[in-house]
Amino acid sequence: MSRVNRSADCGNSPKNKMTEDIAVALEIRNIEFLATILDSEATWNYVGGSVTTAENILDHVGALNKPTSLTIDRVMSHGKVGAVNGETKQGKSPQRFCHVIEFTSVKCNKVFRIESYGG
Repeated sequence: MSRVNRSADCGNSPKNKMTEDIAVALEIRNIEFLATILDSEATWNYVGGSVTTAENILDHVGALNKPTSLTIDRVMSHGKVGAVNGETKQGKSPQRFCHVIEFTSVKCNKVFRIESYGG
């Protein structure tokens, strides 16, 4: 199981909390949670490739190695977009990441697109 250290940026913002929850789920490979929030036609663009449809994204995420720890530095959201950055570790090797998440609407209950950098 991955040790998760969340940011302090989500206290009074449900949109920030949802954005952070999605980034945590991506990083610790929680496909059960992701299955509930990905739009069926979602797209995930990441360093080295792109995956379309929720089903393919879940398959891809499920095949990735889980980190030993995850630290979220900052979370921001505005309108239909949110961003999260932080660091994961697998063993002693740290890796920085940033996820920019676009929702289908300002309700922020379904993900339309994710752009990931690092990792």
